[in-house]
Amino acid sequence: MVDAGKANTDKANTDKAKNPRVTRYLNQISLEEAIATVKSSFARPDGEKNRETVPLLDACGRISAQSLRAGYSVPPANVSAMDGIAVKSAETVGANEQLPVKLTNYLRVNTGNHVPPEYDAVIMIEDTWTDWDDGILVRKAARPWQNVRAAGEDIKKGDLIIPAGHKIRPFDCGALGTYGFSEIPVHKITAGLIPTGSELIKIGEIPKPGQVVESNIPMAAIWLKERHVKPVIYPMTPDEPDKIRDAILKAVDENDIVIVSAGSSAGTKDFTGSVIAELGELIFHGIGIMPGKPMILGRIKDKPIIGLPGYPISAQVVLREVVGPLLDSWGYTGFDCGRTDAVLTADLSSNVGFDEFVLLSVAKKGDVYYAAQQSRGAGVQTATLKSNAYLRIPAQLEGYSAGESVSVCLTQPLEYADRSLLVIGMTDPALGALSELLREKGVILHIYNSGNMGGVIALKKDICHCAPLHSLSPDGSYNTAAVKRYLPQTRVHLIAAVGIEYGFAMRKSMPIEETLKALTDGELIFASQPKDSESELILRKLLVDRELCEKDAFSDNLKRPDIIFAGEMAAAVSVVNGRCGCCFVPRSIAKSCGLEFVAADFAR
Repeated sequence: MVDAGKANTDKANTDKAKNPRVTRYLNQISLEEAIATVKSSFARPDGEKNRETVPLLDACGRISAQSLRAGYSVPPANVSAMDGIAVKSAETVGANEQLPVKLTNYLRVNTGNHVPPEYDAVIMIEDTWTDWDDGILVRKAARPWQNVRAAGEDIKKGDLIIPAGHKIRPFDCGALGTYGFSEIPVHKITAGLIPTGSELIKIGEIPKPGQVVESNIPMAAIWLKERHVKPVIYPMTPDEPDKIRDAILKAVDENDIVIVSAGSSAGTKDFTGSVIAELGELIFHGIGIMPGKPMILGRIKDKPIIGLPGYPISAQVVLREVVGPLLDSWGYTGFDCGRTDAVLTADLSSNVGFDEFVLLSVAKKGDVYYAAQQSRGAGVQTATLKSNAYLRIPAQLEGYSAGESVSVCLTQPLEYADRSLLVIGMTDPALGALSELLREKGVILHIYNSGNMGGVIALKKDICHCAPLHSLSPDGSYNTAAVKRYLPQTRVHLIAAVGIEYGFAMRKSMPIEETLKALTDGELIFASQPKDSESELILRKLLVDRELCEKDAFSDNLKRPDIIFAGEMAAAVSVVNGRCGCCFVPRSIAKSCGLEFVAADFAR
């Protein structure tokens, strides 16, 4: 006899395994609510294990664990504040330039020397005349305690030096050393960092398709160190609930705060939220920010558990905007470069209901700072490298318009923007070489990839220092047509900086004539790019010039897949993976993909 209930349960479990449930962000909250919640939910850890004693040289930036009081007075006795002579002030009454007073009872002292009790003043050496017989002449009367630092003038024994909870600054350390402290009792917290994901590999390994280098946790560890939080990194944990559960429990027992990287999204293998809910309390899952929406906040054994999104830029935003305020409230503050006003070079649209954070490149042109956006992709880490500021677009706004002045948060000191050049237009590896050369001169190049027309328009609006252009004109020249059309009355310097070698990239090369024949005969599957892209325009000109096709019909002569690849790199990758047999790209693209290259044309 078959148990119908058990059969139905087994079927349900089988269906669930085949069609795993997709998590939704059911309790998503705003950024303001998230910050208020995380700060109000967790007080600074303050047990005995949260204290340690460190050498004075390591105390800067740390938080004092107890009030420190002077063990002795400074100075411990009366000392001279000047080089001169210690005297009894009463014996100098009436001394002046015309009628100097001769003293026989005095003591020669240098700055910091002890002034014996019988003396109550010091006269600077330049206000004396030496009498070689039996004394010294002084030409200014001394006031009582003139140029004398009294015992305890700086601090008296038992006086408070710094209170508990004080963040120690560099110059504080000098005073602490003077007052006799070679070691300082400080507060400490540790953060357990857990990388999760079956696809992860270590830094230094070359990723294969489907693999990801685990860099979020090292980034978070360095960010925490800047705030003087000790990071404890745990081994990479696969996407298995039991192993994630064990890793979190171990980290909770050993640390004050736990940060779990990845597994917080809505995928079928994102288990962080469910494990936290099982072990403790899931306070919220989902936050109204972009990037960073999948963030998790939980509580296990009264300790905060942070679930970071897997995308690097998302993780950075969550650390800065949510974890940062929590650590700030505990006294573990980070480095702040301040803000400045900047004019946007292009429109910035945003989704209402989300606070969006956009990375920017800011540079000064004349008396105005201009800001150009970098990539807004949550996984594009080069945007972090290329930017020096970011802008928060509030949830109630649809964005900002080009030309608006906005307040931006700097990620580097403003001085860097003062010596930066804003370059808007086409990107090319040659700009990297130019950037290296300029950096040797102290000039920083900030590049925004807007395409050819974006560069021309930026020149027209006078919102950039220069525009790299690579545009084939109808007459066969480069860059002239667009400049003449959009800047007819403007004096523009066109500098032929570099040339770009275009050609065919293949897994196995063949002579150019054979390549062209195979291409036009349809023997090679050609990786198409947008028809108005530079690669397609140059290829069209090449084929027409060689009379291999008609100007308006050449595309029909090429055997192309149904898809149009988004750009040169995407086309080259299609050749690498065997989907296509050939693509038309610059030599640098072919080289980066490990393809053989057949040179065909030279552009500039």
